[in-house]
Amino acid sequence: MKKIILLMSLAIAGISCDDDIRADHNFTTSPKIVGFTSPLSTVSYFADEGPVERTFPLSLIGGGDGKPFSVPTEVSYTIDPASSATEGVEFDFVNNNGKIVIPAGMTFGNFPIFVNTGDLNPTQKTELILNLTAVSNGAVVSANHAKLRIIFVGCQSQVAGTYVVTVTRNDGVVRTYTPEIISSPAVNDFKTSTTGQWAAGSIAPDTGYNFTDICGDITMPNQNLAQGFYSNTVTGTDFYPGGNDGKVYSLNNFQTKYEISFAAGPRQYTNNYVR
Repeated sequence: MKKIILLMSLAIAGISCDDDIRADHNFTTSPKIVGFTSPLSTVSYFADEGPVERTFPLSLIGGGDGKPFSVPTEVSYTIDPASSATEGVEFDFVNNNGKIVIPAGMTFGNFPIFVNTGDLNPTQKTELILNLTAVSNGAVVSANHAKLRIIFVGCQSQVAGTYVVTVTRNDGVVRTYTPEIISSPAVNDFKTSTTGQWAAGSIAPDTGYNFTDICGDITMPNQNLAQGFYSNTVTGTDFYPGGNDGKVYSLNNFQTKYEISFAAGPRQYTNNYVR
């Protein structure tokens, strides 16, 4: 009899414990979260190729049960008033209903536009900025992935060439290097010969750093010193107007400013290139 009572007590305790687990863990799933896959996309054309369709993805980035949408899901968007590109000039909408559809059974959808390649501004970049506002079927917009900037570029950079570069470190130490060869591995993308206080080939086979020039505004991707030969990071400082890492002042002069990490603390370098 005692054994029966003991077994009944254990069973009741097990049920009680199971109820506690259910109380402590809410098994209902959170809403699915959608947003743009990338916050920035550059569209570059330097000749009139006619209207070209380009697409920009948004996707399911979290929440829910991890499964694709079971029904078509509409994501609403608005055009940010800060946009400088104009419908009918740089671009045309494929449809202008203000919605992007993620098809049933899929985890992503595309925002399509026609790029009017012959009408991009040849002297300055323009932007179309989209803001996601709402999602159907109980999903929500990710606050960190709600904005997309499409940058239209019709100006082809002429920065590549041979320069004299003067490098000033933040403690006042100055170095001058010549010839400083600026190469162009891709349109509007460039690589220097030197970085910081190190001449070409002095500490690694390639001591250059990478940057991009879009209509005179220079940006630098986060990168490792000497094309990854060292783990020290080389990072732009957003010193120039518009939060850029450098500026092209003329056909024969541009500047950059970046920071290199060291164990003792970072150093900043201002670089003036003249040809």
